[in-house]
Amino acid sequence: MISDTGAMQVIETYKLMIYGLVQGVGFRPYIFRLAHTHRLKGWVENRTDGVILMINATHEGVLKFRDEIIHTAPVASAIESIEIVKAGRQEFSSFEIRNSEDISDAVTEISPDIAVCPECLYDMKEQPHRKGYPLINCTHCGPRFSIIRDLPYDRPNTTMAPFDMCPVCRAEYTDVSDRRFHAQPVACNHCGPVYRMESASGQIENIDDILTRVKDIVAGGGLLAVKGTGGFHLTCNAFSEEGVKRLRNMKRRNGKPFALMFRSADEARKFVKINRKEEEVLTSWRRPIVLLRKKRNITKGIADGLSTLGVMLPYMPFHHQLFEHLDTPAVVMTSGNFTDEPILISDEKATRMFADHVDGVISYNREIFNRIDDSVLAVTGKDVMVLRRARAYAPSPIRTGIELEGILGTGAELTSTFCMGKGRQAIMSQYIGDLKNLETLDFYREIYDRFCRMFRFSPNLVVSDLHPDYMSTRFARQLAKEHPNIQHISVQHHHAHIASGMLDAGLEGEVLGFSFDGTGLGSDGHSWGGEVLKADYLNF
Repeated sequence: MISDTGAMQVIETYKLMIYGLVQGVGFRPYIFRLAHTHRLKGWVENRTDGVILMINATHEGVLKFRDEIIHTAPVASAIESIEIVKAGRQEFSSFEIRNSEDISDAVTEISPDIAVCPECLYDMKEQPHRKGYPLINCTHCGPRFSIIRDLPYDRPNTTMAPFDMCPVCRAEYTDVSDRRFHAQPVACNHCGPVYRMESASGQIENIDDILTRVKDIVAGGGLLAVKGTGGFHLTCNAFSEEGVKRLRNMKRRNGKPFALMFRSADEARKFVKINRKEEEVLTSWRRPIVLLRKKRNITKGIADGLSTLGVMLPYMPFHHQLFEHLDTPAVVMTSGNFTDEPILISDEKATRMFADHVDGVISYNREIFNRIDDSVLAVTGKDVMVLRRARAYAPSPIRTGIELEGILGTGAELTSTFCMGKGRQAIMSQYIGDLKNLETLDFYREIYDRFCRMFRFSPNLVVSDLHPDYMSTRFARQLAKEHPNIQHISVQHHHAHIASGMLDAGLEGEVLGFSFDGTGLGSDGHSWGGEVLKADYLNF
């Protein structure tokens, strides 16, 4: 490691190791261009533990280069640290991007999925080979976690592997001056995945014909199943009472509210209040569902009896195309599943299960590998609360400052997730759902196995809820039984919530914690309700 105190201004060879969210966000192309701006020679490559650079520079030059990386990195990246080490002298004739390497059990972060950027929306109207292409993307946007099979993040390790680039896309992919330089999901009308629509009247494959048909269905109060980034949505006109009623009956969902997708924030403002912080979250590259205060009701059956409405904005190219054709300013966008089951991701299964309930199933032939729902957030004052951590947030880690290596938390029974400790990071799974049936439990196990592989995780301590009958507790017991080296401990439900709140607020020592989370098994063997506990991280 070198210091900032200075040294002789001679050209040396330096190794830079960059840790954090630096894969899948256009980081290597960004470094390539920045190195050319600084007239540096060397190379950059992805590794499972981060991004590594070797450059020839002066001491002052490498520090300036580091500082510019910190201040101008891609918007969706998150640099945790940059280490600089003086290496043995090497001569480089140019700067290049090298092939990725899988070198250790240490891993970099995996990029979450990113909403389509304004530049791609422009290209969708202007680029000849991408005009109207509904799966357009670049290094700044598009699918990431939902298509990743393994690290390093390169096309062969994603569900884009079956799609060979055409000569035009290949030229963009290899051109350092192009925004799609090393964009792994790059595609166009000539070589990429395509949309199709299945209905009782047959199959439609032309995107313009699909959009025309969708307009008619939505205007007539019909229902659609539409493949999103991380799974299918069920959608209808938000102002059609008949459509909303059909959707509610289909999902067997009596009271839970539906989320709405509005054409724009300005359209949403006609129905909900949006302050500056809420707009910042709503329009961010993550594009989550945000709970906003109602100005007036929209349609019976959407969010009856509630003062808030779940609102999101278009985040896929297809969503923008959809609203260019629709007359309505908002549609219902709810998870494409039946009550208590995981969101569907298979085109074939969605067509089979939804065919008798909807007027059309719209899909595309790029596989979703990691299913993931829309995230749900709320703003309270200046703070943003993540209520459902999913698309665009998972699987980004939470930095804790506590050594967590090898610890697995299996979560509770309802609105379940699990959490893995990797170094000082807590890596939470995406929202999984209520562990009430075999399908959701299978999803839980599937994601656990995938996270173990992608994050090179091996548990040595598994922590579960105190309740012995929770599926997550049974999973923990089974894991410990199958692997004698894994210790299993149980934690009281309300104490776990308070400890989580302490960590989130950065608190140490003893606190008076209020946990109003409904019932949980108490340490005395009886059911406890909302509890007030004098507690620290270990005891209460």
